[in-house]
Amino acid sequence: MDILLPFRNSSIRVKLVLVSTAVQVVLLSLLLINSVRLMDQAAHANLDTLISQNASMLHAMATAYSGQANFDPLQDTLGELLDDSAEGGLVYVRIADEEGKLLLRAGLPQMEGLPEPSLGFGNHDAVDLLSSPVIHVRHHLLLAHNKVGLLQFGVSASVLIAARQAIIAQSSLIALAEVLATVILLSIIAYLLTTRLAQLVDGSQALADGKLDHRLNDEGGDELSRLARHFNTMAVALQQRVTELQDFTTRLKASEERYALAIRGANDGLWDWDILCDRGHYSPRFCELIGITVDESVSDDSPLQTATTLFTSRLHPDEVHIFKARMAEHLKGSSPQFMLEHRIRHEDGGYRWIMSRGVAQRNAKGRAVRMAGSISDIHLRKRAEQQLLYDALHDGLTGLPNRALFIEHVRQALSQQRGNEEGARFAILTINLERFHLINDSYGHATGDKLLCVVAECLAGSLRPGDIVARIGGDQFTVLLHGISSSAEAINIAESLSTLPGFTPPGTHQMLHMTCRMGITLSENAQSDAETLLRDTDNALQMARKNGASPIEVFQSSMHDQVLNTLRIETDLRKTLSEKQLQVHYQPIVRLSNREIASFEALARWPHPSYGMISPAKFIPIAESLDLIHELGMFVLCRTCEDIADWQTQTGVEPPPVSVNLSARQLSRPNLVEEILGTISSYQLAPERLRFEVTESLVTSSTGPASDTLQCLRDAGMVVLIDDFGTGYSALSYLHTIPCDVVKLDGSFVGTVTSDPRLRAIVRHSINLAHDLGMLVVAECIERDDQARMLSSIGCDFGQGYLFSKAVATHEACELIKAQLLNKNQEPQT
Repeated sequence: MDILLPFRNSSIRVKLVLVSTAVQVVLLSLLLINSVRLMDQAAHANLDTLISQNASMLHAMATAYSGQANFDPLQDTLGELLDDSAEGGLVYVRIADEEGKLLLRAGLPQMEGLPEPSLGFGNHDAVDLLSSPVIHVRHHLLLAHNKVGLLQFGVSASVLIAARQAIIAQSSLIALAEVLATVILLSIIAYLLTTRLAQLVDGSQALADGKLDHRLNDEGGDELSRLARHFNTMAVALQQRVTELQDFTTRLKASEERYALAIRGANDGLWDWDILCDRGHYSPRFCELIGITVDESVSDDSPLQTATTLFTSRLHPDEVHIFKARMAEHLKGSSPQFMLEHRIRHEDGGYRWIMSRGVAQRNAKGRAVRMAGSISDIHLRKRAEQQLLYDALHDGLTGLPNRALFIEHVRQALSQQRGNEEGARFAILTINLERFHLINDSYGHATGDKLLCVVAECLAGSLRPGDIVARIGGDQFTVLLHGISSSAEAINIAESLSTLPGFTPPGTHQMLHMTCRMGITLSENAQSDAETLLRDTDNALQMARKNGASPIEVFQSSMHDQVLNTLRIETDLRKTLSEKQLQVHYQPIVRLSNREIASFEALARWPHPSYGMISPAKFIPIAESLDLIHELGMFVLCRTCEDIADWQTQTGVEPPPVSVNLSARQLSRPNLVEEILGTISSYQLAPERLRFEVTESLVTSSTGPASDTLQCLRDAGMVVLIDDFGTGYSALSYLHTIPCDVVKLDGSFVGTVTSDPRLRAIVRHSINLAHDLGMLVVAECIERDDQARMLSSIGCDFGQGYLFSKAVATHEACELIKAQLLNKNQEPQT
């Protein structure tokens, strides 16, 4: 068969001739080989006979002459014998003694010595004697005196060899002639047999080329004719079937185009799972979504062909269980549709989010036998959702957890503590940067953001493993400290975090050293919630901000009570102002020369139903923080105008003027003068009946809204008093520019004016300076008579304090006015 491989694509005719010729060649070759073998056997038999006869003859002749030790007669005889057998037979004879010396030489005179024997001592059956033209035969010979010699002769086989070659040549010619005759005969027979087969082949090729109207000549009654008729019938049926298939293909292609367009529009990958065989089919979009080629999906040895392997080996480890559970639930018929959002491993090793949907097809017994569905790429949407979730739980600037995520961590810590887990006690630390607003105001918000990032990185790098730091707003950070055994340990950690790194603003060479304040809350009460703990920490932080001694405060329950009280006061203050339930008390300002009332200072008082009388020092800052200070100031002004009008009615004379305090927020209002003058005019009072007090810090600048407002009030006929003169912001260079008529010395100068000569000298010179500038002077907080006499002796004009009177209600102030009028009326006339 190997011989025919080069002709495997040849026609049947050629193959038939080749096979028949090959068989003929093999048979003739076997016959020729067997003939040569028989001829060789006959030649060997003749050669053996020739050698045996010559050996017997020569041995007998040599034996007859060997006893005489004279071989010359024998040599002549052998010479004649060799001449007669020149064309075949004996060629030469040699006799030698035991030492190899030649005793007789006959034939082949040119041959020297004794050649090696081809046969020796009867052993010649195993040698191919016909391969050599001369066969050398050697035998032992008994010489005279019982000496052993050698008898060697040569026999020529040339005649036998020539005959053998002639026979082989003739046999080969005969075999070649037979082969040629066989080829010619078989070619003729093959042509006759395969002509009709060639027509069938041509017809099949025509059908393969699409020529469905091709027909064969089917005349005749032999088998090939019947085969041609069947071929024509098959061609007709095939032509009809192809026409039907072409029509069906056209409709199918249109349907597939509509289906492919719908799939591209949906952008989904389709899969079809043969459950019984566990084989799958996948659309190109499906392969694209999971990162494989279409060729891999259709390959028999591809792991994708095993649908179970595909949907389990590529799932994210965290979602294998839920995927199998949902799939089993649907295959059992517990759910109408399989649907799950999950991650699947891409060929690049990463995981992508997809939405898997599918519906099972069931047999008559309700068993799922097939399932088909789709997968959708939802990776970008899930990434966006995760990013939104991350952004919702983390600070956008520093990347730290925000308040919502921090509260969730606190809730988990509380759950562990309620479970009595060892080491579950924790603490919350709130950190606030001091004077951070100065960084924003001086260098810009970008520099402030950079500082916040540096602080966040420092805090995160300084925490213990397991602790959490978050930014909960502005310049405020919060730290959750796990495993805290005592407040001392929390304070130690807080102190280690209080050392903030130096910060050099971009574009400058000046390093800033930030400081911070901290509030600490321990999880003492397991019943507390996260919001409460965070609130308590913030209360402790507020106390630390108010306390200048220590930057760290640990929350105490009293802090919360204080905050609650403050919140209640804020609420009640709003209600009190809206219902106008505040009171205005009046403290007299007297002339030190005669102790007569020269004016009053209106002071707000709040009679609280629970806390009693609340001093202005407590609720005035609250009103400022709530932006109620203007409403409060206008209430005091209206009540004062009302009381002045009432005093005037009761006494029949114009009462002393009353000074009302103005706050910084009020002075910043652009229409404050119009509001004040309108209020005074509504009570039909002269502007000189009202005076206004402001603190020194508000008028240290000669320009600005405060100075302009005060100057307008003075132009309207009202007196302006500078309160707390000489404290903190006083500067002699500003005194001549301050728009005021009266300065009030702060009580800190009065307390030791009688015992401190240096302070007394300062007060005296300040009074003289004010007088030189045309201003009057009021000394506050006079409590002893010696203080009043001392101040009067050094030129102070007026005094105010408990020595003369505390702040009294409106009716008491009216009585003081009446009493002073009575005293004046009873004084003797001079």
